[in-house]
Amino acid sequence: MIFAVLLFFVFVAWVIYRANTRRGKNFVQSFYYLSCLEKGKTAEEANRLAHNVLVSGSDPKRDKHLTRLASDYSQEKFNGKQLPVIQKAASKGFII
Repeated sequence: MIFAVLLFFVFVAWVIYRANTRRGKNFVQSFYYLSCLEKGKTAEEANRLAHNVLVSGSDPKRDKHLTRLASDYSQEKFNGKQLPVIQKAASKGFII
């Protein structure tokens, strides 16, 4: 019985970790999408570029830099909240 309860809590922790990781990735990609739009890229180009951030084979230095910039942006514009950045990008055509 104790093993089943422990297994349940490990599973719940894993699900929460995965959800947070996925949201963090969506957040940074959303920020980069918005940045690309501001630089004059089309929505299609911005989506393609944004979906190449924080993926296997991407440049870790660039990913870390973009993560820092995204964090600074959300802190400045949305009191550090990630969801408004994701929603703003989605409203402008970002495909999650």
